[in-house]
Amino acid sequence: MSQTSPNPARRSSVFISYHRVSATDFAQRLIAELERAGHASWIDTIALKGGDEWIKGIVAGLNKSDALLVLANTGALQSHWVRKEMLFAIKKQKPIIPLLLEAGLSDEDAFLLLEYQSISFVERDFAAAFADLLRALSNLAVPVALPPVTRGVPAELPRELVDAYLDRLTLEELVSTDKYTPLGGASQQHPQPLARQAEMRAVFELMPLRLGKAPHEPQAPRKFENAVEEILKRRRAVLLGEPGGGKTTTLWKLAAELVERARQNINAPIPLLIRLGRWTDAEQDLPVFIAGQLGELGTHLDELLKTKRAALLLDGLNELPAAQHKDKYRQVQAFIQQHPALLAVVSCRALDYTLDLKFDRINITPLDPPRIQEFVKHYLGGEQGEALFWKLAGGAALRPVWEVWEKAGASFEQFFSAPEIPKTNPDVYSQTSGEQDRLWQEKVRGQHSQHSLMELARNPYMLLMLASVYAEQQELPDNRGELFQLFVETLLRRERIPDEEQTPLTDGLARVAYEMQMRRATAQPDDETSGALTVLPKTAVLPWLNERLLYLAGCASLLSVGDEVRFSHQLLQEYFAAKYMDGEINAGRLSAASIWPPDRWWARTNWEEAAILLAGLHSDDCSPVVEWLAEAQPELAARCINRSGAALADATRARLREQWPPLLADLKRTPAAKARAALGRELTLAGLDNRPGVGRTRAGLPDLEWKEIPGGAFQYGLANDTWAAKPRKLELPAFWISRYPLTYAQFRCFAEDNGYGDPRWWEGLAADEDGRQPAEQSFKFDNHPRDTVNWYEAIAFCRWLSWRWGGGYDLRKIDEWKVRLPTEFEWEKAARGPDGRIYPYTGEFDSAKGNVHQTGIGQTSAVGIFPNGASPYGVEEMSGNVWEWCLSDYDKPQEKARNENLDTNNNRVLRGGSWFGDVGVARAVGRRYSAPGYRYYNPGFRLAVVCPPS
Repeated sequence: MSQTSPNPARRSSVFISYHRVSATDFAQRLIAELERAGHASWIDTIALKGGDEWIKGIVAGLNKSDALLVLANTGALQSHWVRKEMLFAIKKQKPIIPLLLEAGLSDEDAFLLLEYQSISFVERDFAAAFADLLRALSNLAVPVALPPVTRGVPAELPRELVDAYLDRLTLEELVSTDKYTPLGGASQQHPQPLARQAEMRAVFELMPLRLGKAPHEPQAPRKFENAVEEILKRRRAVLLGEPGGGKTTTLWKLAAELVERARQNINAPIPLLIRLGRWTDAEQDLPVFIAGQLGELGTHLDELLKTKRAALLLDGLNELPAAQHKDKYRQVQAFIQQHPALLAVVSCRALDYTLDLKFDRINITPLDPPRIQEFVKHYLGGEQGEALFWKLAGGAALRPVWEVWEKAGASFEQFFSAPEIPKTNPDVYSQTSGEQDRLWQEKVRGQHSQHSLMELARNPYMLLMLASVYAEQQELPDNRGELFQLFVETLLRRERIPDEEQTPLTDGLARVAYEMQMRRATAQPDDETSGALTVLPKTAVLPWLNERLLYLAGCASLLSVGDEVRFSHQLLQEYFAAKYMDGEINAGRLSAASIWPPDRWWARTNWEEAAILLAGLHSDDCSPVVEWLAEAQPELAARCINRSGAALADATRARLREQWPPLLADLKRTPAAKARAALGRELTLAGLDNRPGVGRTRAGLPDLEWKEIPGGAFQYGLANDTWAAKPRKLELPAFWISRYPLTYAQFRCFAEDNGYGDPRWWEGLAADEDGRQPAEQSFKFDNHPRDTVNWYEAIAFCRWLSWRWGGGYDLRKIDEWKVRLPTEFEWEKAARGPDGRIYPYTGEFDSAKGNVHQTGIGQTSAVGIFPNGASPYGVEEMSGNVWEWCLSDYDKPQEKARNENLDTNNNRVLRGGSWFGDVGVARAVGRRYSAPGYRYYNPGFRLAVVCPPS
C-alpha cells in the first residue's frame, strides 16, 4: 500500500481501487494529477491479494481516505478484490466515485454503478473529465473528528487498536464468506445491488448437552435457521458439519454480529476469530498462538480475558495437525474451561469431532431441494436458475411431473420427500400417468443415491461450484473431481489468467497441496493418527510456486497468501492433493498402507476427502482408486464408490460384494465398533451388503434368517429388579425367531406392496389415522433396523407377510398367522438362554458387545456387527440398537387373551434397550412399556414363527 506525499494545501485523501493488469497506467497518471491538485492518494501495491498484509493495508488506506475512487472497466468490476474494497467502503460509509474507463460494460457491471454518480473518461478529454472529478471531491463533506470513547475501557486497551482490529475483521469477513459468489449476482437478467448477496439459507439442528447419564429417551434435535441468535443465547456450542457445509461462514456471520455490537457498545465482547489450522508449531502454547493471530491487539489478550471482553471463536478443530491432536485438544479444552464466562464456539468437521467439549452441538444440515432452488434462482436469475435446479433434480422432464403434483395439492417438500406417491390427502396417484410415476420413482426417489447431482448440491460449497460452472458453461459434470476441475478453470478464466500460465500454476498448486498433506509434525510414540497441515510458510512454497504464480493464485482466490500460505478452502487443498496423488500412485510411490496403518486403518488421517476427489478424477471407472484402498481402508474405498460420483466396473463391484461384508463381523480385522458401524453404513449405500438375513429377495420379500429356540424351561425375570417381573421358571415350546431385528430394507417390502393402503392388514386394530401412516426412518440405511414404527405397524407387517407366505386363513386370529411378534417370554428366552444370564452374552456389561450409549456410535448401526454380543442361540442385536416390540400386554403378559386382543390401546412390552440407552436397559431382563400407537423412542421389532417357511 502506498500513499502520495500530501500537499500542504491538501483538500482530501482518496483510495484508488483498480484492476492492475488493465488500468495501471491510467492509475499512475491519475495519482500524479491528484497530487498536483493537492489531493493525497492511497493505492494498493501489495503483490499478493487476500493475505494479512493486504487486509491490513486496505483497512489502513480506506480508513485514512475520504472517498473511494473505482477505476471502472470490465477487469475491475469483475474482480472480486475490487468489489471487496467497494463493500468495505460501504460498511465504513465512505463515498464511492466510479471513474468510467470503458464503454459497453455488461448489464451486470453497469448495474453495479447505478446508485453512484459516475464520471466518464471514455472518449473525453482527460482534463475535462478530471475537472469533473475535482468538483466532486470538493463537494465531499469533511468528517468531523470525534473524541475517542473511553468510558469503561481499561487503560491497557487503546481504542485505536480495538477499532483497527474490528475493521480488519470486517474486511476479512467479506473476503472469507464471499470469495466466489458474484456480488451482483451472475444473472444479467436480474442483477442484484452491490451490497446484496445470493445467500444460502442454512438450517441447523441443536443437540443439547446431556448432563449425567444418558436418558432412556433421546431428545429430538430442534431445527432453526438463525444460528447467530441461537449461539448468542446459548453462549457455548460446537458447530459441526460436513466439509464445505458452511461452518466457517457461520462463524464469520457470528463474528460480524459481534463486531457491530462491539462498535456500538464499548463494553461488548470483541470476537477473537482464530483459525486453528495455523497453529502448526508443536511447542507453541495456545494463548501465545492466539495473541499472535490478533496483531497489535494480541499484546492485550490477558486484559481481554480478565475483563471478559473476549468472545472465543475457534475455527477448524479438525485442521490441527493430526500428530499434535492429543496435546492440542487438551490445550483447547483447558483454555475454554479456564474462561467459563466467555462466549465460546468451536467448529469442526462432524466425523473428526472426537473431543467432547461438553458443549451443546449445533449441526449444519444438508440443503434441501427448496433451499437449493431458492439459491440457484437468486444466484442465476429466474429462468436460468430454474433450468439449473431441474437439471440437478433429475432433468427438465421432471418439471411437468411436479406441476401435476402441484395441481393435485401436493407441496414442493412432499414432491421431494414423500416415501411413495400420495393416494390420499392429497390424491396425486390418480392424477399422474404411469410414465410420470416411473420418472418420479427413478429421479426423485433415486436422488437419495450419493451419485446424484441433487445429493451433491446438498453441500453448500458444492452447490456454489455447480452454480458457478453452470453460469459459464450451461452444463454440469458428473462427479466431484470433474466439478472441481471445471470450477478451478472458471476461477482462472474469471481473473483472465493467461493460458500459458495456467498449467504451471495448477501443477504447482497440486505439489503444494500434496506437500501440505505429507508434512507432519514429529509424531509422538502414543499418537493414534497422522495427518495433514493446512498452512505452510511462504518460503516453503516458493520451490513450486514463484512470486508470480503466488500472485495469480491469490487473484483467483485459490490461495490466501501472506507470510504463510493456505488454500482458501480446505476442499481445494484436498482436490489439488488428489491430482498429485494420482501421479504418485501410478508411479508406485504412494501406498494406501503408508497413510492408513493396518493396526488402525479406521482412524481418521485427514486424507479422506482427497481420496474421494481422487476417485472422482476417474469418472469412467474409479476401480483403480477403490482397489488401491480396498485392502488398506475398505470403509473409505466404499465411501469413494458412494460419494465420488464416478462409475465402478461391474466386475470390481462383484468382487467387493464377496470381500467386504464379512469384515462387519470380523472382530480381529475390525476391532473398533465405530469402525464396523461406519463400514456398515458405507457398504449398504454402495449396495454391497449381501449378507443373509439383512436384505430382501428378488421376489420383493424380506430375506430372513431364523434361529431355533428349543423347548424347555428358562428363568424369567430377576430378583430385586425394578425393571423385570418377579423371577420364576417358565416352560416354553420350541419356536424360531429372526436372527436380527427387521431392517429398513426389509420393512420397505411391506410399504412398497401397498401395505399402508390395504385395509386387510389393519382390520380390527385400534390404531387411529396417524397410527396407520408411516413415520420417517431416523437413520436411512438399508441394513439398519427399521425404527420409529409403532406396535400396530408391526402387527400389520406380520399379517401382510403371513399372507405373502400363503394366505387362506383368518387374519384376525393370531394362531393362524405364519409369522408374528414374539411374546415377551419368547423374547427373553431367546436373549438369555436356559442359564439365566443377565445380558445376552456371559459376564458383566460390555459396551463393546452391543450398540448402547456407552459404545459411542450415536445412532443405530447395521445389524450383525456385534457377533460377540449374540445370545446362546445365536440371536443378535438383543442388547441395544433399537427397542423391540413384543406381542405381550405389559400388565398381564401371561394372559393369552390380552396379548391377542388387537382392538385395544393397552400398553405393550418393549425389550432390548437401544443405541441411546445405557447399562440398565441393555440387560436381557430389562423391561419397559409404551402405548401401541407410540413410535418416538425409535422402536423396531423382530419376528417369530412356530416353524420357518422353506
